[in-house]
This record gives sequence, structure tokens and C-alpha cells, in this order.
Amino acid sequence: MASSCCEEGAGQEEESFLYFAYGSNLLTERIHLRNPSATFCCVARLQDFKLDFGNFQGKTSQRWHGGIATIFQSPGDEVWGVVWKMNKSNLNSLDELFAWVQKKMVCHWSIKRG
Repeated sequence: MASSCCEEGAGQEEESFLYFAYGSNLLTERIHLRNPSATFCCVARLQDFKLDFGNFQGKTSQRWHGGIATIFQSPGDEVWGVVWKMNKSNLNSLDELFAWVQKKMVCHWSIKRG
């Protein structure tokens, strides 16, 4: 069985970060378009958040003119997605992709094995 990148050894933390993805960024082909360093880590659940389409400004996608997948805090709900391990050099491309987001959201989390 392949080991999860979420369990790999120390020393790489300075160069990489973990990114919770939902919506179109679940697709390997999609995430690699602008973030070629992305490596799949695991399927994950974000507790007390809800998936919605659109955003705080009601914007739609410029490419396909539909609602943009977004998440917001919602006690008791959950969003399923995946965790990608990415090189910090990809931070700028994520910032550009999500320029419409009002602020960066940082969630403190832990990995639970079942």
C-alpha cells in the first residue's frame, strides 16, 4: 500500500503545505494546470462547513457562467474533499485563482485514522 504524503517525514514542511480542495480542484488534471507540484494525500472531511455555489458577491465563473464552488462555516454540516500536498511556489497561482475570495481562511485540523 502506498504511504500517504500526510505521513511523510519532517524536513519538507518548509517547502510545502497541505491544501484542502473541493469543487473542480478535486480533479488531478485541473489542479495540475496551475499547480504542477500537487500530490494527492488523502480524502478528507471539513467539519462545520457547507458547500455552496456562488460567492459573497454573487459572481459566476467567467469560463462556464455558472456558480463558483465555495464553502462557508455552517455548524453541523460537512464538506468532503481531498488534501493535496503542494510546493509553496504554487501559493501565488492559488491566490490568483481565488482572487475573488474575501480573505484567506486557515483551519486548524488534525488527521484522524479510523
